[in-house]
Amino acid sequence: MAYLYPFIAVGAGYFFVVFVLLRLTVPFMGFNGFKPPKKLPEEVRKAVVYLEGKSTDQQTYLQAVYNLVMKKTLDQWRHSRFQAATRIHRLAVRDLKEIWLTQDFIYCGPINFVVFVLLVKSKYFTDKDIRVKHVFLNFVPHQYLQVKVGKKWVDVDPAGSGIRKQPLGTHASFFG
Repeated sequence: MAYLYPFIAVGAGYFFVVFVLLRLTVPFMGFNGFKPPKKLPEEVRKAVVYLEGKSTDQQTYLQAVYNLVMKKTLDQWRHSRFQAATRIHRLAVRDLKEIWLTQDFIYCGPINFVVFVLLVKSKYFTDKDIRVKHVFLNFVPHQYLQVKVGKKWVDVDPAGSGIRKQPLGTHASFFG
């Protein structure tokens, strides 16, 4: 039995570091959700205006935001599940303009923050319509959003289920 104690200690330490300390220190992964920025970068403001112009209601706006963020996630930010383990220094990215313009990998938190900002700065959603959720994915916490459209909550997960070719309304969890 004594040989199990080191394994239990290592496991407990891992879960404390990954599921508590990281959530307390990494931008956008905290326990309190997101706060909308006071000042919006011009590029983001133009995107909101453009997306509102091609949308007729909450659902079409949410789908347009998801499509735009998926394009940025795959083509511009080159987000992939395998880079998460090797690009640890990218956890510290927190400036919205830098996130929007970067041509480098970013994690699920900043991607979801972009979705959040595009939604709450539109005429269709408020911050009360968006919940930040966390799940266990490949031994680390993964973040996705739930957005209230009418009376139902829709999962939004471009960095999880989106990169796995799943549609709006799904989220990744456990292994994959």
